[in-house]
Amino acid sequence: MDLRQLAALTAVADHRSFSAAARALHTVQSNVSAHIANLERELGTPLVDRTSGQLTEAGELVVVRARRVQSELDALAADVASSL
Repeated sequence: MDLRQLAALTAVADHRSFSAAARALHTVQSNVSAHIANLERELGTPLVDRTSGQLTEAGELVVVRARRVQSELDALAADVASSL
């Protein structure tokens, strides 16, 4: 699991499509799809329903945690910046 995978899933949740998520992340749709597919393989469950574009229940759980991770990373960067 890596941060790019979590960012891709969060972007799909926020923008409601793989192509819109790719635009928001300044990448191509195939990269977003690959990141999510790798994350799904690693976790052993679908995170996005490909027919509707909606997150699955597991996908929703992962997004909640991914947002917490991103929040902690932002706080870490702010802490370091304020200590300089």
